[in-house]
Amino acid sequence: MAGNGGIIGPTNTTSFGKNKVTSTTSSGTLTLQPGTTLLNAAVIAGGGGGGSNIGGGGGAGGVTCVGQLSVSAPFPITIGGGGNGGAGPEGAGVNGNNSSFIVGCTTYTVTGGGKGGTRTGPDNPSKNDGSPGGSGGGGSGGNSGGPFVGGCGTACQGNDGGVGIGPSPLTGVGAGGGGAGAVGGNACGPNNLAGDGGNGTDLSPAFGTTVGACGVFAGGGGGSSHPPNTDIGTGGTGGGGAGAASGAAGSNATGQGSGGGGGSNNASPTIPGANGGSGMVVIRYKFQ
Repeated sequence: MAGNGGIIGPTNTTSFGKNKVTSTTSSGTLTLQPGTTLLNAAVIAGGGGGGSNIGGGGGAGGVTCVGQLSVSAPFPITIGGGGNGGAGPEGAGVNGNNSSFIVGCTTYTVTGGGKGGTRTGPDNPSKNDGSPGGSGGGGSGGNSGGPFVGGCGTACQGNDGGVGIGPSPLTGVGAGGGGAGAVGGNACGPNNLAGDGGNGTDLSPAFGTTVGACGVFAGGGGGSSHPPNTDIGTGGTGGGGAGAASGAAGSNATGQGSGGGGGSNNASPTIPGANGGSGMVVIRYKFQ
């Protein structure tokens, strides 16, 4: 379920070298195996929803890694839900929600992904532009004017969204949302190419390949286009949703913390953007 901060999901534990790796998509209090001495953790926020109507892709949730933490007691975790995609005809996406966990007296918080922008009739930067977040949402296409800028990413958590454009020479095309590993792609006017979502970040060296998309998390959502344009922005690695063309809805994120794809448009007012993925906490720990 998108749009909330308490996603219900499994807690998975696997061996990785001389360590254990635990991942959870559920808010609550996490208790590790008795005798745990040190842990490393990756905290991933919820991804942003893609915009409708030549929408920009949603930005990925922020990602932060912390290491060598001493643990002596259970600790609370809050998992941020992914943001909903924007509803037609002029609905921007919804920002993803923050994730956090507390060890001792220290709280580690990451920022939800920024929503993708949506096309409006008159130019309206508050809707056309992508929003800031852990990674920023992509700017929408537009009837006229532009460019429509992507939202800014949060330092040390993610990257900026790409820039969407107005007609050049056909109707506008949307930009990709930023990913935890790379900026969102800009729309390309002369060739009417939608922007791809920024790639996610590869955490497999620290946490293995059984979590995320083979160890990759938080890709940005792809931008969309308007008929007669047929190009779509691909989702970033790590599960970013693809944008849409020819009056179709964007694709939902398939990975934790990834952004949803932007929705296209036709005569129907109900073509939506896609939902962002919920966040996650991944922990690698040693015990005696």
